[in-house]
Parts: sequence; C-alpha cells; structure tokens
Amino acid sequence: MNSAEKTVCLLKILAQKPYVYGVTELSAKIGCGKSGTFKLLSVLVKEGLAAQTPNHKYTLGIAAYLLGKTYEDEVGVAKFAKPYLARLRDLSGENAALGMMVNEHPTIIYREESRQMVRVSSIVGTRRPFYAGAVGKTLGAYEDEAVLRRHLVEEPLERFTAHTLTSPAAILADLAQIRRQGYAVSDGELSDDIIGFGAPVRDASGHVWAAVCIDAPKMRVDALKRERCIFLVQEFARQMSEDSGAAFEQADRPAPQTLV
Repeated sequence: MNSAEKTVCLLKILAQKPYVYGVTELSAKIGCGKSGTFKLLSVLVKEGLAAQTPNHKYTLGIAAYLLGKTYEDEVGVAKFAKPYLARLRDLSGENAALGMMVNEHPTIIYREESRQMVRVSSIVGTRRPFYAGAVGKTLGAYEDEAVLRRHLVEEPLERFTAHTLTSPAAILADLAQIRRQGYAVSDGELSDDIIGFGAPVRDASGHVWAAVCIDAPKMRVDALKRERCIFLVQEFARQMSEDSGAAFEQADRPAPQTLV
C-alpha cells in the first residue's frame, strides 16, 4: 500500500470497534513501521480526522464526524433515504435502516433510530452477514450466486444464536425463499432477542441496489405487528424503487460500493 492507501486504511480501522487504538496495534494492522504510522496519524490529527486520547491512543476526530454528518444530511443515497426511513420509523415505532453492498458485504448505509426507550442498537457502516439479520439476508438473496458461493467456501459461517443457519445448502434455500416471497424475516438469527424485516429496493431495470429494513426487540412484536412490519417494508421498498428513478440520474444511480 502507498501512503494514501495506508491513511485511508487507518481511518477505516479507527471506525471499527473498539474505536481506540495504540500506534503499535495500528502499525501492525496496516503493515507499516511505528514511525511511519505515527507520521500518518499526525497528519490525521492535524486535520481533525483523528484525535489522541489522554493515554496516547488514537480515535476518530470531530472532522470525521462532520464528514459523516454531511453525507447523512446532504449527499446522495442518505439524503434520498432519510424522509422514507423517518416515516417508516414513525409508522413502525422501530428502527428503520437502509443497507447496500460494500465490498461484497451487506452494510448499513443509513438509519433512523426508534424513539422507544428500549430499542435495537445499530451503527451506520456496520457490516452484516448475508445469512443472518434483515439487511444481510435481503441483500444476500439478490447477490450474484457466484459471489455467495465464494463467501460460503472462503469465510467462516458464524453461529450467532441457535437459530442461525450455517449450512450452505440451508442458507441458499433460505435466500431462494426470500426471493420468491419478496421479503426477509430474521427471527433471533443475529441476536436472540431481535427480529428484523427487510425488502429489496430496485432501480428501473429491476436490479436490487439496496434493502429497506425494520429491526425491533422481539418482546414488542406479536403476530399482528409482525404482519404489519412485513407490509411496511414491502410498501416502502416499492415506493423507494419507484421514486429512486427520478431522484438519481442514470449516471448517478446507486451501485454496489467499493472502498479502498
């Protein structure tokens, strides 16, 4: 990696748990000497993209937050999704999120948090497995099969709960069922006490470019609310599919994201 790539890599690492890292750990992660890593971090600190803690470790700086806030409020996909997800949150009473594929991984791109005291914690930028969770399963169902099969072979399939599918055959069958019915339900598959619902957002050609989802504590979801959430994600996915054609010019159509 060149210096620019290493700097981007540092920012991406600082945006991941535990969100605070020492120079030694960061230098090992980016394959750079401690002195070189310190120089890169010094530039990030100077520009406000990173900050040094009292115990001489590093975390994201306020400028990184401001960049993210600008994206969330004013730019592209997030700006388009915001009014829909705010309405979906209000109608469902639960978290509403939009997911897209980033580097072949389902990723939360934007979310509106529930106003309930007890709610599901979700963070923009979080990756989800394609076989568990509403965002992951919805996007996984419409991913290229060759990509899915490569993930099944190359990556460990973590069993998050007793309900998580880890058999490749069972996962592919589950994703096929999602395609047939047009929505996904993740019931205690990523966390025992969370249920999620998702539906695909399509462009004018029918290509799935995003997933709109609801996540809720299972204790608040009875049979009636379950059916309502399934209806809501499908309806909002339909509305967003219809409206995205007008919101984005052909050249600016959202596409699977690739980050350095």
